[in-house]
Amino acid sequence: MSSLTPLEEQGMIRRSWNRCYSFGFKPMDAVPDDLLTEQQVKELRQENHDLLHHVTPVLEKLAPFLRKSGQIALLVDPHGYVLHTRSDPDFDMQAKKLHLRVGANWHEQKMGTNAMGVALQEEKPVRIHGEQHFFLQNRFLTCAASPIFTGTGELAGVINISARMEHYHPFVSSLVCFLAEAVQNRLLLEQAKEEHLVTLKELEHMSNQFHAPLLTLDEDNRIIRANQAARRILGKDCIGKEWKENKRFVIETIADNRRKRWRSVAVVAKESKQQPLYTFDQIVGSCASMQNVKALAQKVAETDLAVLLIGETGTGKELFAQSIHSASSRAGHPFIAVNCSAIPENIIESELFGYEGGAFTGAKGEGNIGKFEAAHQGTLFLDEIGDMSLRAQAALLRVLQEKVITPVGSVKSKPVDVRIIAATNKDLREEIKANRFRSDLYYRLKGIQITLPPLRKRSDLIELAEHILRTLNVSSTTTLSPAAKTKLLSYAWPGNVRELYSVLNQAAFLAEGNQIEPEHLPFECEERTEEPPRKVPSLPVLEKEAIQQSLQMTRWNISKAARMLQISRNTLYRKMQEYNLFQP
Repeated sequence: MSSLTPLEEQGMIRRSWNRCYSFGFKPMDAVPDDLLTEQQVKELRQENHDLLHHVTPVLEKLAPFLRKSGQIALLVDPHGYVLHTRSDPDFDMQAKKLHLRVGANWHEQKMGTNAMGVALQEEKPVRIHGEQHFFLQNRFLTCAASPIFTGTGELAGVINISARMEHYHPFVSSLVCFLAEAVQNRLLLEQAKEEHLVTLKELEHMSNQFHAPLLTLDEDNRIIRANQAARRILGKDCIGKEWKENKRFVIETIADNRRKRWRSVAVVAKESKQQPLYTFDQIVGSCASMQNVKALAQKVAETDLAVLLIGETGTGKELFAQSIHSASSRAGHPFIAVNCSAIPENIIESELFGYEGGAFTGAKGEGNIGKFEAAHQGTLFLDEIGDMSLRAQAALLRVLQEKVITPVGSVKSKPVDVRIIAATNKDLREEIKANRFRSDLYYRLKGIQITLPPLRKRSDLIELAEHILRTLNVSSTTTLSPAAKTKLLSYAWPGNVRELYSVLNQAAFLAEGNQIEPEHLPFECEERTEEPPRKVPSLPVLEKEAIQQSLQMTRWNISKAARMLQISRNTLYRKMQEYNLFQP
């Protein structure tokens, strides 16, 4: 299931709040506490037996993750009733008080704006964070939900994961989408099992294309089933329509010779080539500092030296890394990117060097190659190298020195030939002084250091902005007004080119084909209101408050309060008299 852009998600939440006001709700209202009876729950679960049959095992597998993360997973039916939950025991009691429990109803018309209710109404995945909830009582939560559809496109229910805001992780939004699509495909395959031999062959095709858009055609060339990925391409109402040729799909015909039946499965056509890498031609701009950096990168691409790219977030470090690879003698071999900060320390060796089958619990039976072996004769791009743990740094240094890897669980070493390009937004010399980065690894990586200028120091910002607008395929009338250009030049751009792209993308949408004006440029700093400086209390005020608090906490036990304050009893008596503090 595709993720939504922030703008689309905000539109869904805004529509939900409008619906809540139309229901007569107010944010301060008490949340309804009615629950289904035990018999009603039993009947409801029986009605949704097939859905529960496929979802329950999935949520059970999530149990270890939920126990450690302070989160709760729920399945709701198309009417908003909770059918099943799995949660962290420590969060379970509070979840039940909030009616995150079987038998509760989380439809918008009951619980206002919430992820489950919005996903049911909009039939799209959504995340509702903190104050985006309509009722105040729910605003300490962050929830992500994604709808589940049957093979015929009907809404079967919603999967949701909720947690306190401080326990929520951004990847949960992707997780619920993956879970919903996995359940949907299981429903699709279960339906196929009932159609005998011809559909069993269809099932084999579907299993092989698990994550791909796929659909099934009947004898009249009409679409009888489609997964969610296919419906995003063909439209939600594609079921029952006649199939028309689509270059994105290829047709594979399945025949049952015994029954003289046939069926066609349309699967997404495989791309003949991988996504092309960036080249130096795609690095635009007339800024002198950027031109100097580009010239240096082009020169180093002709060598096999290690490269260290330094630059703030969003300055284009991976763009340069790919361009160097594309212009090098290794261009015909793999370019493998690794986010060093995202690899857990306990699996760093298996990720980088691979492992033998059965090397550890959860390992694939056939083993797996690591990033170094995957990049053999090509380029290994180590992004966010400054966030790599010291243990991982030691393992990396060993390979860079010896140019051989030993997969986890193996006693045989393998030679590897890779070119290393590393990137970071940190000052590695300062990291070395703080004992967070190895100096010997630093000098191994720093064959040629290239520092990318931040956007605020580039003289070609407007030129770059106009180029980005052209790449967005917007109307030719969507240009920057003089006032908009002035506003762009006055901003500090903490997110650099990545932020510029995001701002212009939203501005082009808001301008609706017209000229972009300053009000179409949404800068994050404008959305934040600075808190007024707080008055610092004087030391006597702080001292009096500390004494009062200690006396209250010890129920005016002078000895205990004195120990808590780390002063003598006599000093405490004197301070109590000084501040006129007497036991009530």
